Amino acid sequence: MSFKDILSRNPNLTLEDLQELQRTYDKQFVAQKGFVGFDKVRHTYAHIGKLIGRLADYIHDIEEHRGNVSEEDIRIKVIPDLLVYSAWLAEEFGVSIEQAYLTRFVGNIRRLNADKISPEELQELEGCVRDRFKAKKD
Repeated sequence: MSFKDILSRNPNLTLEDLQELQRTYDKQFVAQKGFVGFDKVRHTYAHIGKLIGRLADYIHDIEEHRGNVSEEDIRIKVIPDLLVYSAWLAEEFGVSIEQAYLTRFVGNIRRLNADKISPEELQELEGCVRDRFKAKKD
């Protein structure tokens, strides 16, 4: 499937589309260089470290009240690259980002905020997530 095909099928980029778009990019531009498996995971780790460093610099500059602190680096590099590296790790470990995110999301509510949501609403949310992935398997 082409980049255009993936981007044209939905008006908004879904998490599934994001993974497929990155997978298609990687097949065309990354995997042919033998950049897969543990080497790709190690590379991802190194670059996530760089992104965390950029975020740390931003926080440091704000806390030190340095003038002219720009959020542009966070907007145009850090946030999109985190999505790329999430897609890379998901591909290497055979994970659906959508399923992993929603499972973690509901788990965090249950673990950290169960006292702030009714048991019925939490149960409904868990059922909604469970049904979403059951329907995708069928």
